[in-house]
Amino acid sequence: MQNINNLLEKYNNFVGDVLDNIEKTSETSYILTISVQDDDGEEVNQVKLDFTDVQDSKILVNSVLSYMDMMSGITLIKENNLYGFAVGRGSAMLHVHNAPLYIVSSNIKIIKD
Repeated sequence: MQNINNLLEKYNNFVGDVLDNIEKTSETSYILTISVQDDDGEEVNQVKLDFTDVQDSKILVNSVLSYMDMMSGITLIKENNLYGFAVGRGSAMLHVHNAPLYIVSSNIKIIKD
């Protein structure tokens, strides 16, 4: 979880950045791509997160991802041996399950940082 916390700190919880893509790689795994933006809205980096052994999710179609309000950033937490990802700021799995887009999985890996 320390590498996740370091990633969130490095990119300020992805506040104001853009969700680019969510790719379903199997029945229980997704790769999520986030574009890190500079102050002018130009992409300066991409971060890819690989969620495996997904237990629950609410995924939107890729064509609407760029319209998601990312001004509160994202939540990435670990609770009861599960990782929760959600759009918006939160500190508990309850927030994750109430978010407009979320993924709950047993494993998460940072592919590209």
